[in-house]
Amino acid sequence: MQSRYPSPCFVMEKKKLDKNLKIFSILKEKTNITWLYTLKCFHESEGLAHISHVSSGFSIGNLNELSLAKKHQYTHIHSYAPAFYEEEVTLLADASDTMSFNSLRQWIKYSKQCQAKTSLGIRINPQLSLSQPSYCDTSHKKSRLGMSYMHFISEYNKDSQTFEYLEGLHFHAFCHQEVSALTILLTHIMKYYTHILPKLKWINLGGGQNFTHTSYDIEVFIACINHFHHQYPHIRLYFEPGSSIVHNTGYFTCTILDIIEDNPSKVILDTSIESHLLDVAITKQSLNVKGISKTKTPYVYELTGMSCIAGDIIGIYYFDKPLDIGENIIFENMMGYTLVKQNTFNGINKANFVLI
Repeated sequence: MQSRYPSPCFVMEKKKLDKNLKIFSILKEKTNITWLYTLKCFHESEGLAHISHVSSGFSIGNLNELSLAKKHQYTHIHSYAPAFYEEEVTLLADASDTMSFNSLRQWIKYSKQCQAKTSLGIRINPQLSLSQPSYCDTSHKKSRLGMSYMHFISEYNKDSQTFEYLEGLHFHAFCHQEVSALTILLTHIMKYYTHILPKLKWINLGGGQNFTHTSYDIEVFIACINHFHHQYPHIRLYFEPGSSIVHNTGYFTCTILDIIEDNPSKVILDTSIESHLLDVAITKQSLNVKGISKTKTPYVYELTGMSCIAGDIIGIYYFDKPLDIGENIIFENMMGYTLVKQNTFNGINKANFVLI
């Protein structure tokens, strides 16, 4: 099969993106939550132009991401980083509507100088017991991301004046979770922060919810959020979806450059996990290839990249027919956290991007 797009290429389908964005529009209407798109997941300008029509703004971590956000329409910017550069923090505060610090040390160092510029919060690690992939599990006890909830509550109770400028709490505890995880977090919040919640203006509940997966229970989500709003109507809730917005909205197409006869035969593609598919190497995920067989066939191939790294191997797949040089291989659902990590390792050019 030959592609009409340059190879290699990330291809986003606007029709599928719009389908996902409609879900977020409905949830916003029925719960009055605020969506902030997280730029670290996907930041191609053509796609962001459509996303920005539904989201209220962006979640950013530095001045580079701020410059990307400013190219699109928004009403809200939230800034968070595991640690802010001293020379950037006041510039980010100036441009942000809300801002979260990751540690007590950074809170003490920067909150006083930033409080007049933006609404300040601190990230909390609720240490929830959730089954999550290890590469994105932020709730384990040794995570560097956020203050442990016990440490935060202890420090707050010891001297609440330390948190004189606190207006928000930031929880980012999920990775590929269903709505049941959200109910656990909301229960945690209403249990442990009863003396703090009346003083807050906002809570950021992060991302990592599978909003656009068919298994996600939208009605339970609506009920949970509206129940919380009923209990604490003065608190605005923010969500930072990333991969769920671009879930199943596009694919990655590449071309067979050579086939080395072996057992199994090695297919060398005009791509590389080192340059175009770095997320594959980090998360050790198995990619979905269009047109492969669900059962074993005589046509088994090891798909590999074109870099000089011996481990540039994508995986072994069975096909319904033999492959030929010049054919395209298509990897499905490749928009989130993939093309943002591209580089030019080994002199390999970055892949193209098209919105169709």
